[in-house]
Amino acid sequence: MDKLTFIALWDIYRGLLTLTQREITDMYFNMDLTVSEIAEQKGVSRQAVSECLKGCKRQLEEYEEKLGLCAKINELTAELERLKQNSNG
Repeated sequence: MDKLTFIALWDIYRGLLTLTQREITDMYFNMDLTVSEIAEQKGVSRQAVSECLKGCKRQLEEYEEKLGLCAKINELTAELERLKQNSNG
């Protein structure tokens, strides 16, 4: 999963993650901190941070597979664009 896809899924489903998962993913993807920097700030090992990030990615992908909210938002956005184009032409 690339960073932009992750952030899109995180924006939609972050409320389903635990507080710690949200904090670590926010620090890594939005604040651009390294795994080492996060581990130091949270007082945990680098491996714990890495495993948390992997687990969160997996969870967010599963939420999208089951709920499909990101895909629906993308479809609606594309449809809105199409309607705007048709109304302007």
